[in-house]
Amino acid sequence: MASGKVRDYYKLIRRVTAELDSGSPIDRFSATVVRGIARSTDGSASLLLLDSTGKKLVHSTSWKLPLSYLKKGALDAKKSIGETVKKQPIAVPSVSRSKRLQYRQYALDAGFTSILGVPILTNGKCIGSIRVYLKENRDFSNNEIEFISTMASLMQLALEHQKSINQEQRLTAIEPEEPKILPMLTKVKFVHPSEEEFASILDFYNIEWVYEPKAFPINWSENGAVTQMFTPDFYMPAYDLYVELTTMKQRSVSAKNKKLRRLRQLYPGTKITLLYKKDFERMLARFGYGPLAQTKGHGVGDVLYSAAQIQRRVHAIAKEISRDYEGKVPVLIGVLRGVLCFMSDLMRNVSVPLNLELMSMSSYGAEEGGVVKITKDVGMNLEGRHVIIVEDIVDTGITLTYLINHICLKNPQSISVCTLLDKKARRLLDVPLDYVGFEVPDQFVIGYGLDFKEEYRNLPFIGVLEQKLEA
Repeated sequence: MASGKVRDYYKLIRRVTAELDSGSPIDRFSATVVRGIARSTDGSASLLLLDSTGKKLVHSTSWKLPLSYLKKGALDAKKSIGETVKKQPIAVPSVSRSKRLQYRQYALDAGFTSILGVPILTNGKCIGSIRVYLKENRDFSNNEIEFISTMASLMQLALEHQKSINQEQRLTAIEPEEPKILPMLTKVKFVHPSEEEFASILDFYNIEWVYEPKAFPINWSENGAVTQMFTPDFYMPAYDLYVELTTMKQRSVSAKNKKLRRLRQLYPGTKITLLYKKDFERMLARFGYGPLAQTKGHGVGDVLYSAAQIQRRVHAIAKEISRDYEGKVPVLIGVLRGVLCFMSDLMRNVSVPLNLELMSMSSYGAEEGGVVKITKDVGMNLEGRHVIIVEDIVDTGITLTYLINHICLKNPQSISVCTLLDKKARRLLDVPLDYVGFEVPDQFVIGYGLDFKEEYRNLPFIGVLEQKLEA
């Protein structure tokens, strides 16, 4: 095994051990374990736990597994690989030839060719499994199996610790009552089409989500009975963030805001955001879906920043980058196509030597199963390099977060982010922005590379698009 891989394994073990010692919450801990395993093995990974009967396996935390694969149905512990029954690691070097898999065709459709299952044991009893999914035929080495087995042992310690905490909480009166975890469904049934659309967007960016994960008690009667609960639509474990969608009238939105304020008051450590109808429709419109995608542009409403203002700000940012990277050779990476104008002007004003790379990503759509595809990746070796990601606009932070995670896998020495526009009003995921041109309002902006249905990119200024719905 390459020494670089061994270093990755030891780094992850040290990180996970540190989180275990610090008492990290189980959801964050399991996300760190599963995400780290996936990245270290250049594949996908999942933590599966046995249900109360001990016969079914349920995906608890996963990384880079398609939603179609997660929804395939309940896993029979005996029919699915069998590592939990035999209580030992079992490798499937070739999915196409194996008879161990319960859902072999689903695995093939997802592009998986090799799978490794390692049981999680406590006192000789199996409580779950960690599985690794690869898109290449491979005989797993002893070092790889030992590494995953070590991670399974650390996962077992964390689960046992969480179990003891839960037992202590049951013996102690808690006010307000802790949120109740709802039963996991084998197939998600969305209440509203907008929820399914939002889930598809998260799948597109490989962001793990849970639908209606917890019910928060927010009001009680005089005798202590729960009279009102609030269940957020989505939870993103990697960011410890709850998201509530609303496409309702203002009266109902006001009532929902009141519930959110009550939830934040009772559970001050809970991060939750309300995504309004206009925010969600604009998010969909970026990918050609929803009502705003059916609108027709009728020119520019207001000019936000003139060509002269843009050039002055670009020169100032280039000066900052030149100062910060003096004596270094940074790599500027931009994602086609909106960034072209900004990136070309920026690089011409940076005074230090630099390299340039352009990437492109597939567009969101159900036809590809809602999974991100890098259609043009970075060509050069980024290991040990100083990377500057150049963006035209950062709004929700979802795309940028995916991009940062992708580039992190290439082991650069540092990653900075430079964006022309920052739309803070629509931020869902907190991302570090090192160089910012302008902060823009929550409006659809065009020009200087930004388009509406492939128009207006060539405008020398940045403006707001006038829109009206087509008849």
